[in-house]
Amino acid sequence: MDYEETRFWRLFSEQIGMQAQSEAQRLAEQFKSSRKRAALIAAEISRDSADLTQHDISHIDALWEYAELVCGPEYALNPAEIYVLGIAFLAHDLANGLAAIPEGMEHVKKDARWLDILTSEYRAENGVYPSPEKLTEPDPEIKSRAISRYLRETHADFAANIPLEPYTDTATGESFYLLEDAELRNQYGHLAGRIAASHWWPSRVLREEFSVRIGARASMPSSWEVDPLALAFILRCADASHLDSRRAPAFLRAVRSPRNESMPHWVFQDKLQKPRIHDDRLSYTSLSPFGRNESEAWWVCHDALSTLHHELTAADNILSDSGRDRFAARGVVGISDLEELSRNIRTDGWHPINATVKATDVITLVRRLGGAELYGNDPSIPIRELISNAADAVRAKKSLLGASGARPWEITGDVTVSLNYDADGTWLHIHDTGLGMSKNVLTNALLNFGTSYWGSPDSRRDLPGLLSSDFRPTGQYGIGFFSVFMIGRSVRVTSRRYDAAASETMVLEFANGLTGRPLLRNAEFHEQLVTGGTEVRVLLNTDLSDILTVDDHHGILESHTLTLAEYYAWLCPALDVNLYVVNKNGERVLAVEADDWKRLDRNSLIDRLHADHRPSERERFKQVINGDLEPVYSPLGEMVARIAIAPMITDARLRERPDSDDSHGVDWISMAAPLVVGGVRAKSSMQSCAGLIVGRTLRAARDVAIPAIPAQDFSAWATSQAASWIPTWDHYIESISQQLVSLYAEPGKMPVGETSDGPATYEQLVEHCKNLQRVILLQDAAWSNYCSRDGASQHELQKDVILMNPGYASVLSVERSQNGGRDIDVHDWVGHFSVGENSVAPNSIPGIIVRAVAQAWSIDESELQSAYARREKGDARQIEVVGVSKKGETVKSVRLSTIAVFSRE
Repeated sequence: MDYEETRFWRLFSEQIGMQAQSEAQRLAEQFKSSRKRAALIAAEISRDSADLTQHDISHIDALWEYAELVCGPEYALNPAEIYVLGIAFLAHDLANGLAAIPEGMEHVKKDARWLDILTSEYRAENGVYPSPEKLTEPDPEIKSRAISRYLRETHADFAANIPLEPYTDTATGESFYLLEDAELRNQYGHLAGRIAASHWWPSRVLREEFSVRIGARASMPSSWEVDPLALAFILRCADASHLDSRRAPAFLRAVRSPRNESMPHWVFQDKLQKPRIHDDRLSYTSLSPFGRNESEAWWVCHDALSTLHHELTAADNILSDSGRDRFAARGVVGISDLEELSRNIRTDGWHPINATVKATDVITLVRRLGGAELYGNDPSIPIRELISNAADAVRAKKSLLGASGARPWEITGDVTVSLNYDADGTWLHIHDTGLGMSKNVLTNALLNFGTSYWGSPDSRRDLPGLLSSDFRPTGQYGIGFFSVFMIGRSVRVTSRRYDAAASETMVLEFANGLTGRPLLRNAEFHEQLVTGGTEVRVLLNTDLSDILTVDDHHGILESHTLTLAEYYAWLCPALDVNLYVVNKNGERVLAVEADDWKRLDRNSLIDRLHADHRPSERERFKQVINGDLEPVYSPLGEMVARIAIAPMITDARLRERPDSDDSHGVDWISMAAPLVVGGVRAKSSMQSCAGLIVGRTLRAARDVAIPAIPAQDFSAWATSQAASWIPTWDHYIESISQQLVSLYAEPGKMPVGETSDGPATYEQLVEHCKNLQRVILLQDAAWSNYCSRDGASQHELQKDVILMNPGYASVLSVERSQNGGRDIDVHDWVGHFSVGENSVAPNSIPGIIVRAVAQAWSIDESELQSAYARREKGDARQIEVVGVSKKGETVKSVRLSTIAVFSRE
């Protein structure tokens, strides 16, 4: 049906009286002129949004037909309303193409949301945030997807100005408008634009924005009032209901070849026929059925009809409640009954069933996955999560203000922890002066379990420019907040956006954990936050001393209790925002200064990191550390670690057992450098090291982490440590060597093996092997076990034997998890097991020894790799004479299984 054949259009020519006829004719003529110009703009949409179904003038024209169908034959509009509605039809989708935006791409690039979306697309493609250079010169395919997505997310915003914006001819400087008639543009352009923009607003907003009817223009009949609420609902319902083959013809689909994610939309719309009214519902049918390979398209069709059903019911409720005429269509046939829907929109060879993944008991799911069953029973976890969320809010605010050009002294924010006592018990308060939350974020994003707000379309809309700034959120999974119920059932969240008034402070209260509905209310005057931010208050269900008391690591010695400041400094040792604690005297003291881990003296940092150890142990730690804590930098120049090699220490008091002097009476205590994510410690650490390392999380619990940079980037540090380390040649030396070599250290003067002359460095091995025609690699444990069994004899290695440890070092360790499993990303972070099957990891003791032999013989390492790698395939080891055993006058050859035998040709 041509739009001029619709009843609404014909009303222009059916007016009675000269005034009405004259004004109606003027409106009709001016609309036709605007339509011609809109058609030119709409024709360009496919250039920038090729994956979209038809959004050209044919879609705009079809809205007249669908509006009439939805409203019904008795629905009354006057010519002024029809004109405004027609202009809204023209403008509502035009900005899905750059042609509708004056200045086009140049205008888009000035919008902070453009860089946010470009950043999001880059992350989706590459898994990492882009560098500034990647945003300046983006990959063409990523840029194309970003343009399409940007236009889709912002087109409704631009629609508001399309009826008013001039389009300038760069050749002549002449300006053109969608509405040529200046008087009509000034009178109706703003209203038509807002109605056009409203098709992407939530339905409830329309009631607030368009509640007032607009009086008639002076030159028009007084009855020609404009009801923007009715027009806005006509637009959104007509737009949502236009689902038929005109929007997605098969031939055009073949020409455009839309991306996979868009294809189901094309398929289902090509199959649908025009709907009809059945009772008070729209009924859709398909001419051909959906086969098995088109099942996804059928479900996309179902979802689109569900959206339409929601729009129609919302329109009916609001129009009815406000005393306005109701539409004829108030729902969609079959939405609540899949069998009925599949009879109209047929399937072939399969049956649609409501088998979507769902959570029947959401509260139990949240309680489990947001609590102890995910995190374990560690009370530090919810505190860690709350601090991380607070720090994220502060970082986000600082990044947003910095990107907006705020002056440095205006960019503030910190986190404060305090305790309060009342008749109910002990309340833990965590207060930040960060972004704060709006009512929408507080009641939706915060409570949307499993969905992170950061990087979502909502955050791009609310906080344009944040995603493309230097802000990198710690929270990624949308579950951390719910861990708070591990330590308390009564929780109050008080929040105010940083740019809102104090009177807009909101309070969200959980009176009984997750078993009841939370209560949202306006803050009382005394509860209002003086500055923007958020305060989380938790009524602790566990004794505070249980949180602040840390056990020794072996369960043998006494526990000790930390102060509040010591505890939070231990838990959050590397925050990049100031962390304050209110002490018993009510004084706010600085526990962690932003990024102070980069500049604290070594001993102060060790005291912070190992506050869970007794002071005597910390002093012993300081004695064995290899010099100062050396910085490690990322390729971009950012400090990502301060560490040094540190051997194990023994606990002297455990040596005082009267019945034993051997190692069984010694408690060995190892140092480990914790990994921190967002400044807060994870449960991963780097063995045999002092200091700390910036990490990135591997899973939702944020307990398991790996360093933020690959193992190869530790090479310079590890080489420096190897060069400065003075070995004590005790039993622990081998572990240190393995650790540094795994981090790609050049071996320097570290012992990497043992020959008949004793422990040998890399250079000593090279010299030792130069004159050998054959080299036997023997596991050091095999030789030591033989010697201990035959203790009364003297034992000598053959000159061509090198003792070595064939194992790979576990550089990172993780505290035992709930499931007791090992995470391969942690276990093999250094890449020992990612080499080919005929190779040995170069960053390992075996790899170093293979390299030494190859250098000694002036051959390529690959010539020795296969001989070594055969043992990995399960081949039987060679039995070789590796030494002699002498007892008195008796000399016996020692024959043992070898790791590998190298022969020089």
